[in-house]
Amino acid sequence: MLIIDDEQPLRHELRTMPWHSFGAELAGEAENGEEALALCEILKPDLVISDITMPIMDGLELFRIVRKRFPLIQFALLTCHSDFHYAQEALKLGALDYFTKLAFDEEDMKALVVKAREAIRREVDLKQYEQERMKREISSPPESEASDVRKIRREVLLAQKVIENRLGEPITLVSVSAEVGLSSYYLSRLFREETGESFNDYVTRLRMEKAMILLQTTQLKVYEVAEQVGIPSYRYFSQLFRTWSGVAPTDYKKG
Repeated sequence: MLIIDDEQPLRHELRTMPWHSFGAELAGEAENGEEALALCEILKPDLVISDITMPIMDGLELFRIVRKRFPLIQFALLTCHSDFHYAQEALKLGALDYFTKLAFDEEDMKALVVKAREAIRREVDLKQYEQERMKREISSPPESEASDVRKIRREVLLAQKVIENRLGEPITLVSVSAEVGLSSYYLSRLFREETGESFNDYVTRLRMEKAMILLQTTQLKVYEVAEQVGIPSYRYFSQLFRTWSGVAPTDYKKG
């Protein structure tokens, strides 16, 4: 991790945090965004903690550049009360968090390291998922040029991956939006705009498609199939399956 601030006392306070006990290592520090950018080029840190108001290059500009060049680097910002609107803008752009100067403590920094580690894991998972989707698209090209290639935002792709991996568990918009780092309202809107179907419709479609496969290829009873796709209520599953497919699950299983 790197710390960036033009005030030496604040850098000292951050420098003396027990980072090793948090599972982190302080790799360097800088006085302004320009120096920090050079260090990011060399060190490729996992986490940057930066002041917002600095000479030469401020923290927000630094964040925008680093976010574009090194998407895995996670950012947190230090702010004065007068800088809150800049910190909130940074959160919208994907910053992990922000802290008021002289008000943070060791527990805040420990929680930040945990949050950064989780965010990096999500980014790595998402990169792997994008590669898998690309391979599928190459092996199954569209019928015409007019008919993923739709570019979808990373957070929406990650939400799709979370849903696919957890079909057998309770899935809610609130839980998935928290997992991908967006508000439930924003994720819901993005999901519909960029995939062409609502969040709930996507979850239902994947559950019903998996249910159809299980009914066709296994000896599971209908209620067991319902549990496998995250719908423990037999009655609700049967009603939903009939609405979605046009036939009852018992009839579908019989062929």
